[in-house]
Amino acid sequence: MASDRANLILRPSFPCAGADLRAARTCEQTVFGRSFGNTPAELHDAYGRYEDGTSFGGVFLPDGSAVGAVRLMRQGRHGLKSLHDAASRPWQLATKATCQAVDIQLARTWDVGSFGVDSIAVGATRETTMALFSVMFGAFRDNGVATFVAILDAGARRPIEAVGVRMLDLPGARPAAYLGSAASTPVYRHVHDLHQQHEVQFPDVHQQVFHGRHVAGLDSRRCQPGAFELSAA
Repeated sequence: MASDRANLILRPSFPCAGADLRAARTCEQTVFGRSFGNTPAELHDAYGRYEDGTSFGGVFLPDGSAVGAVRLMRQGRHGLKSLHDAASRPWQLATKATCQAVDIQLARTWDVGSFGVDSIAVGATRETTMALFSVMFGAFRDNGVATFVAILDAGARRPIEAVGVRMLDLPGARPAAYLGSAASTPVYRHVHDLHQQHEVQFPDVHQQVFHGRHVAGLDSRRCQPGAFELSAA
């Protein structure tokens, strides 16, 4: 038992605060700077007005560095960024009607502003991605989130959907250039529907993706229900 615990090197956290929050933001900047050329100033310009509803989750190594980070945004003074941007150029979707058409209830919807794993960091593995998924879905579970939206890069979409996290395009949305990405699409998914479908179609990774179980190096006790409540921060 002691040796098993010694191998638990990945620590999940949500909502991040203090040093964890700073490390998660650094991870986001590293990943999106490398992938899309985004500078810290550009990320601030893009997300700054949504800070009142923003929380970060992350996966951390024993030295405190983050090897994965997810930016989750709740409905705030300025609404949800992905829906705001989907209503603007280049998509110009009628998002109010779109939300009604696909049953997106804004009060129970969160926006995945970013989801990134520093794949070249020392200590990062495929398990890091699974651990970060478990943080995101654990946060949805513990905070009563019914639906999540995002604007998803085509290159990032393929590996995400390969492990069963299959997103749906907002009606009328098409791939377009966005924040350094050559092709991104506004997407959504209802959590309950995805969970049920994933459990049936991807049983080998379902426990990892949704519950943080059987992820090598991750202490699944830190992913138990209630671990990621905002009120617990």
